[in-house]
Amino acid sequence: MRVLYLGHYKEGTGWAHASIDAILAMDSVGIDVVPRHISLTGVEHDVPKRILELEKKSVKGCEYCIQHLLPHHVVGTDSFKKNVVRFEGETLNIKMQPWAVHLKQADEIWVPNTSSWSTLVDEGILGRKNGVKVVPHPSQMSKFFGESAGMIDMPSIDNTFKFYYIGDLNERKNLTSVIKCFHSEFHRSDNVSLIIKVKKFGQSPSDTVQHVKSITSAVKSRLRIYRKEEYYKPELIIADDLPEDGIKSIHQYGDCFVCPSHGEAWSIPSFEAMAYGKTPICSNFGGPVDFIDPDNKSTGTLVGGQLAICDCPDAAFPEILTGRELWFNPSEVEIKKAMRYYYENRYKIDRQAGIKRAKQFSYESVGKKIEEFLNA
Repeated sequence: MRVLYLGHYKEGTGWAHASIDAILAMDSVGIDVVPRHISLTGVEHDVPKRILELEKKSVKGCEYCIQHLLPHHVVGTDSFKKNVVRFEGETLNIKMQPWAVHLKQADEIWVPNTSSWSTLVDEGILGRKNGVKVVPHPSQMSKFFGESAGMIDMPSIDNTFKFYYIGDLNERKNLTSVIKCFHSEFHRSDNVSLIIKVKKFGQSPSDTVQHVKSITSAVKSRLRIYRKEEYYKPELIIADDLPEDGIKSIHQYGDCFVCPSHGEAWSIPSFEAMAYGKTPICSNFGGPVDFIDPDNKSTGTLVGGQLAICDCPDAAFPEILTGRELWFNPSEVEIKKAMRYYYENRYKIDRQAGIKRAKQFSYESVGKKIEEFLNA
């Protein structure tokens, strides 16, 4: 079985991360995978050495094609036994996106979560139920073990219970609610802190720090709990680009991950937080629903909310995340309640429960599923 895998895997984004892991998962079970990078920005980020080795293979003889691309880059073809499109959707009403027409060129559409599967099937994007399959995001289990990466030095908050966020700075990620819930729930007597690891495409780290500071100041101004900003609990902002060990060190240093976004195809930082035993607090919508066990708070918490009209002024592409789509508005009351729960019950959490759950999504497990679907 030889598979041509097209992806934006050198872009340094979450989408790129997902492509890299999928390629390595296939390689781990002996699938003869031939990756080819499709550039979006012209800037190439480092990728694992194994990816570069696989790139040396010829595309000649490839029987299957997987296009893990933004949909407007997808092409229809009859040159393979199967032309598969890997789609990372974050909203409902996908049929209202201009991208929907590109998805219809596929023989099969693979999505990372059951919410997206239901959406594509209900909306009849391919016209047949068996053309849409769930292939979860795979992860390399070995990185969750071993010694601390030791790259984070924040002595001022060492002895606090550390809530933390890792993600992009955009409306969909809902960072404002994280900041608001943190400062609304915790008081000066609570021994807590908030770490914000954030990046914004096209913005320098220093400008991003100032951007986040303006958000935190605005939140505190509206909350009006204290007269002076310095009376609020501390938040530490990291906007520098970090290597994988740097992200690992934040996960290891933090205590509870918070990412109640409006929509996630998977949410790699939330999954990794779970695997590190850091009890992610996520929206009950999209990717996290497939990996957090709602009956075991040691794997995390899914907060409720309601569907709402998508309202995203800073979408990366103007044709998506428009008002014709629906996303999820998580309940800030439930976010606060979950944050309080993990702070008060920090010594009762089974930190091994997350990695046990994560093993279901190992390279080998997902790689075998991919092989099964290609052979079907």
